[in-house]
Amino acid sequence: MRALLVILHRYVGLAIAGFLVIAGLTGSIVAFQSELDAWLNPSLFHIERTGQSLSPSRLAKAIEHADPAVEIFTLVFPSAPGESAQAFVGSRGGDTALAYDQLFVDPGTGAILGRRMNGVFGLDRLRLIPFLYRLHSSLTMPGNWGAWLMGGIALAWMFDCFAGFALTLPRGRPFWKKWKLAWTIKRGAGPYRLNLDLHRACGLWLLAILFLLALSGVSLNLNSELFRPVLSALLPTSPRIWDQPAPPTAPPMTLDWNDALAKAKGEAARRHWDHPVAMIYAARAQGFYGIRFGRPHQAGFGASTIFVSAADGHILSVEEAGAGKAGDMIAGLMLPVHSGQVAGLPGRILICVTGLVVAMLSITGVYIWWRKRASRSSRRRANRRPAAIARSGALDAAQ
Repeated sequence: MRALLVILHRYVGLAIAGFLVIAGLTGSIVAFQSELDAWLNPSLFHIERTGQSLSPSRLAKAIEHADPAVEIFTLVFPSAPGESAQAFVGSRGGDTALAYDQLFVDPGTGAILGRRMNGVFGLDRLRLIPFLYRLHSSLTMPGNWGAWLMGGIALAWMFDCFAGFALTLPRGRPFWKKWKLAWTIKRGAGPYRLNLDLHRACGLWLLAILFLLALSGVSLNLNSELFRPVLSALLPTSPRIWDQPAPPTAPPMTLDWNDALAKAKGEAARRHWDHPVAMIYAARAQGFYGIRFGRPHQAGFGASTIFVSAADGHILSVEEAGAGKAGDMIAGLMLPVHSGQVAGLPGRILICVTGLVVAMLSITGVYIWWRKRASRSSRRRANRRPAAIARSGALDAAQ
């Protein structure tokens, strides 16, 4: 069994090492993406004046008046005075391609502060952080291919965590005394031993976090394909509004942004929610609005969402953070766990550091494999040399 685990850990680790280096390094940055993006682009994220913000409908009209070719899908509201609002847009009717899909807006006047295409390649300050986020989540591959690939890597990483843990368990006695060595890093050791200790000890100390990162990665990238079906088979889980197929033709959006917000706020007040509105998005193909309540980087289960019919304004569904059935609560925890927001700022710092450790574990794993392979090759060459000499001597004697 141990020999099989060695082979699995070795070759699964080698196969996913490069991807984990990318995911780990970019994940360390993504843990603070909003702060870093605002620091790099202050003219987009900050405004000098503060005052009354426009209503969502007036803000949407101001944006669409500035560029009639756009259709707004999401409005993101400022979380504090002096911050800009954001809008994510698409081409009205889908006929013409836009050079941007994200706008930054003065929430008090509707003036456009800037535009960009979110997630496209770019190392300049405008595009860097969104590009790194997309690289982290999907390797910038088109469609769902990148998400599926990273989800498969996360799944392999989950099982590799178990294999790596099992290989640290000593085979002889005294068990605890021998196993204690696996948790430590020997001082003054040579390069090979240092890499081995770093790989083994850091993997053990952060095993729970590494496993949760892998599990939540599966959830975020293979949610409907794998995570949700397995979760629903194991635990009671409520159906989601997104599980319903979209109608053959997009329903008319009778309600405007203000009406949808008013309906959602009424439902939130009935449930005694005290969180501010973070964003509104229009699911035009399905015919409803989603209104998300919560503060940025809020510790705990994350944001809650109320879904309002765009046809008649009735409440279609409510996804309350930390509520619902057991499966709902676990599913709702996946994003806060993956981002570290479940524990607030300390959790995000931990995820940032863990991302660097993930990259280190991958690099040290490859180094350990390379050293062992070089050592085995050297031994084989050494074993073949006496045999070759013997054969040469036998030939000489025969001649």
